[in-house]
Amino acid sequence: MGMSAVQSLRTAVDALSRSPVLVLGGLVYALVVLPQRALQLASVPLAPAALQLLTFFVTPLVVAGVVGMAREALHDDASFEAFTATGKARYVDLLLATLVEFGIQLAFGIAFLVLALVAVVAAGGSVGAVGLVGAALGVLLALAYLVVLFLVQFYPVLVVVDDAGPVDAVTGSVAFVRSNVVGTLGYSVVTVALGLLATLPVSGFATYRFLTSGAGSGETPGPIGGGMSQGGPGTGAGGAPGMGELFGGAGLGLSTPEVVALSLVSVATTALFFAFRHTYATAFYRLNGRSVEERVLDDESD
Repeated sequence: MGMSAVQSLRTAVDALSRSPVLVLGGLVYALVVLPQRALQLASVPLAPAALQLLTFFVTPLVVAGVVGMAREALHDDASFEAFTATGKARYVDLLLATLVEFGIQLAFGIAFLVLALVAVVAAGGSVGAVGLVGAALGVLLALAYLVVLFLVQFYPVLVVVDDAGPVDAVTGSVAFVRSNVVGTLGYSVVTVALGLLATLPVSGFATYRFLTSGAGSGETPGPIGGGMSQGGPGTGAGGAPGMGELFGGAGLGLSTPEVVALSLVSVATTALFFAFRHTYATAFYRLNGRSVEERVLDDESD
């Protein structure tokens, strides 16, 4: 793990301890995605997907606000006024940058679909050399997708810290990561590990119920059940990951009190991780990056 990732981690923890108001920004995000996650836990069809569309357009406002508070906390005590002011000022640019990221994800999704269709047609339903080649290409495409997400993950920070436009934020994130590959790998390991840790209280219980309820034994599930999925599309949204991909909406037989309790636990863990993730990202970028203006001045001096 790069030393810059460790140093930035310490800086982020210090900023959070000095400015716990950052968690209030995380709480705003947790409350935004709470209805979606509660309905997913309760296995209510269609409604979570509709709410996800709503959170897609609300999340950039919250992310910009939390990054604005994090920027302030790295120098002095943060205030909630920074959340509202930065959120309003940088919302449009961050929303457009999020749409750019979504377009990248959509392009990969189409590529996966085309590859799968071509592989099925070429293989003729049998597993042979064509199927193996298709599988290998699928793995390579998946790796390329992960690399792209790895490269663009800092665009929300650039939008706020550097006042970058949507395209400049995405391309600037790519340039930043390419010049700090080792440190970014360390940063990503820490972020993923803590993100998984944040899901343990809910995902652990959901796993237990999945294995012991009708979903795992073939019995009929109870009247209330469900899985969990992420609060919003895109890596820039930044909530704690869910379990929807694992359980695929299978009923877990959760009672109403269990749904309420797990939803409240999810609010707490999401608020903490959301605040930490964006404070950590801001600290890491401020330690290792340069602003758009600094890069322009350096280019003009060459």
